[in-house]
Amino acid sequence: MTEDRRELTPKEQQVIEAYENARPGLGAVAETNIRNEDTGWSKIIEATDESELTKTEERTSRNSFMYRRIGG
Repeated sequence: MTEDRRELTPKEQQVIEAYENARPGLGAVAETNIRNEDTGWSKIIEATDESELTKTEERTSRNSFMYRRIGG
């Protein structure tokens, strides 16, 4: 696992904030994944249109639990 301490891009910071808002504590997990070049997260974020990065919504699943979901 390789971690770098480079500055995060604005898009990467947006993703971290979205995860943190969806569930406190997930922002740190997202940041770890973004900084680990083996996961590919930073490349995926870079290739994703900014308008698609932080779409969050609440839904009801079949088992009736409510959850927040990042993505479309």
